[in-house]
Amino acid sequence: MWSIYIFARKGDTMKDFFEKLDEQKKERILNAAITEFAYKKYEDASTNNIVTAAQIGKGMLFHYFGNKKNLYLYLYRYVREVMDKEIYSQIDYESSVFPIILKQLAKLKLETFKHHPGITDFIAQCNRETSPEVCEDIQNIRKERKVKLREDIVYKNLNMDLLKPEFRNQQTIKLIRWALDGYIADIQNSYKGQNLEEFPVDEIMKDYDSYMDIICKAFYL
Repeated sequence: MWSIYIFARKGDTMKDFFEKLDEQKKERILNAAITEFAYKKYEDASTNNIVTAAQIGKGMLFHYFGNKKNLYLYLYRYVREVMDKEIYSQIDYESSVFPIILKQLAKLKLETFKHHPGITDFIAQCNRETSPEVCEDIQNIRKERKVKLREDIVYKNLNMDLLKPEFRNQQTIKLIRWALDGYIADIQNSYKGQNLEEFPVDEIMKDYDSYMDIICKAFYL
């Protein structure tokens, strides 16, 4: 994955050097980078600001990551993995009904959004990024991740027989996902950058239920 290697120890990559740091220092660097990239376009974000906030020398940042792009892509993969583990590990797939699984995901996403606003804003900013230096890489990471989550976690737990016969197909699943995921995305975007201490998760989920009821009546037995 990484195109530049540091041969101070055979087999160690830049990423390895970073991951072997003590947790406090790693957290300081990650938080500084998230804060810088979350509210600026990639081209406007400054590694000078990151090293100042992280209390490290600029040379050390590039020792760990090689360049700004590597840092950005590492950070995006890292936060996506952390968030996915936190969210998908809590899903109960027993119902096998796609809208119900999506409802669990929606509530967990909103709770995570409330407790980790900086990370959520960073992910949203990455997904809006248009810089040719990183845009294609971000899109590829998103595609890889979505395919893995759909095939390994969500879709294999669905019972298609619970749908009305004429809707037992992947097009229906996509339509349901687009509708309900789009609702949550709109909510997250409307609260971007705000104080989320009193983020109304329960109130939002009541509104979410009204949309889910329409979908269930339309597509399910």
